Amino acid sequence: MGEGYVEVGVVGTTETAEALADFLFSEGALGLVTEDPRDGRAGILIRASFPPASPIKQVVVRLADYQRELEALGLAWGDGHIEVRTIPSEDWGRSWKQHFRPLPVGRRLVIAPPWEAGPFPEDRLVVRIDPGMSFGTGHHATTRMCLEALEAFLDQWRGDAGPRVLDVGTGTGILAIAAGVLGAERAVAVDTDPEACAGVMKNVALSNTRDRVQVLHGAVEALRPGSRFDLVVANLDTKTLYPVLNTLKVLVAPQGRLVISGILIEEEGTVNASAKAAGLRVLTRQSDGDWLCLTLTPEAGGNRSAPLPGS
Repeated sequence: MGEGYVEVGVVGTTETAEALADFLFSEGALGLVTEDPRDGRAGILIRASFPPASPIKQVVVRLADYQRELEALGLAWGDGHIEVRTIPSEDWGRSWKQHFRPLPVGRRLVIAPPWEAGPFPEDRLVVRIDPGMSFGTGHHATTRMCLEALEAFLDQWRGDAGPRVLDVGTGTGILAIAAGVLGAERAVAVDTDPEACAGVMKNVALSNTRDRVQVLHGAVEALRPGSRFDLVVANLDTKTLYPVLNTLKVLVAPQGRLVISGILIEEEGTVNASAKAAGLRVLTRQSDGDWLCLTLTPEAGGNRSAPLPGS
């Protein structure tokens, strides 16, 4: 994290700002903020942060192409200027303190940074997240939908003990920690980025879930052989998701669930075909803007009238 991060700034309009933000997230942005342009120009300034090793030149080329596509569709696209700058790592925290505010999600959760003391609504469970350089604060549609699907699963759980949950590509650990806060017996968070794993450990401590959340550095191969989970959550980009669907299915317990997101709606047909080929059946579908979240179950797990997991 000593290298800092790379910020890509672009000015959109009320018509294009959401589309540009979604595009930057799909290109691998860790997070973004929107504000009025610094120099008084009209429009909405979008500042997206990327890891220092990102292929920023290619991102900028694709972003410029995407702006032209928006213009061809008759949508205003701002002034077209794209700004790239390197931000020292010590400025990261200051940026997030300005823009990361407590966020209610679903019926029972509120996502809050450690510097927000509250008070929070009494009917909300607090998940503390210090984002560091990782993706996952609940502000992006894919994370919110995964949190809502996770909450729905926990609400329906009928077992004597809480369910076992796996969060693949955990980022900040937000999904695994939310599972622990909501009552999972055990949540395992795995990520191939060692710095992300170190950040998750801090967030686990902030949310007082050390007795419920385990952090593993590596891919799912780091799990103990034969591991099965009542719920597996994978908020990944589709290029990462496609090759591992079969592996994820094997990790789902009988009558368990697999929640996947990071999927653009335009990719739905391909994702559905890949899920079917992996022996997975779609149970529920949720969308938010251009993004999709699916809850699936293994074909062998029974039909829609099967009892709820843990019943």
